[in-house]
Amino acid sequence: MDASHRTLDGEAESLFYIGAGPMAAIVLGMVLTPLRELTTASNLTFAFIVLTIAVGELGGRWAAIMTALASALSLNFFLTRPYLTLAIHDRDDVIAFAGLAVCGLVAASVAAQRNRKLGALAPARDQLELVRHVLGQIESSGDLEKGLAQVLRLVRDNLPLKAALVRDPRGYVIASSDNAAALLPLPDEPLSQDMPLPEAGGRIALTFAGRSLGWLDVWGNGSPADRGSRRTLGPIAQLVALYLAAADPRAAPRA
Repeated sequence: MDASHRTLDGEAESLFYIGAGPMAAIVLGMVLTPLRELTTASNLTFAFIVLTIAVGELGGRWAAIMTALASALSLNFFLTRPYLTLAIHDRDDVIAFAGLAVCGLVAASVAAQRNRKLGALAPARDQLELVRHVLGQIESSGDLEKGLAQVLRLVRDNLPLKAALVRDPRGYVIASSDNAAALLPLPDEPLSQDMPLPEAGGRIALTFAGRSLGWLDVWGNGSPADRGSRRTLGPIAQLVALYLAAADPRAAPRA
């Protein structure tokens, strides 16, 4: 799944919980109504706090905030005297109402920070998954050119690349992501991790045991490339170099 689909799915899920969280708070207030004569309202706030934390974990900050506010109102309306109004007469109930609102907002903040950190890890997981797929493709392929072509198509489709190909040390094309890639101008500068993926092309040296095995040439498709995407090309180039070395006994390290 690419980043745009993941973002849309996340927004749709957040919107769902923004609506579902407050509704659940209202239903919870109704469910707890038989207990309002058995204990104080402050003892019932814990159920709403648990609900707010759960919604925050699933739906993010705004879902947790809306649930926290709806929980405070539900506690006031259903479980605080006078019942079925938003007025509060008892000082302890005022404290319970305010405490629930504050705890809910704190839970919302904590949930938002956790979701933000998890969101930051999502691209890294995608890049690791790409490297894993490349490794699996290399291990399962018995033909050098076909295997490399499949790897290059996989890399092109999962990174902001227009094309990718592998050349031998003399500059001859070994494999490419598509036929048009071989017709692109030869890149004239090495690609570093801190550079964008240039539309004019960049190249990564393929080496093994101090021996040059060729080049991995890539061309950006004009889409923004984060630092993680650029760094992903390094391990992929190393795997391609190992693949070339395994297919060429001359590339084996000297004793």
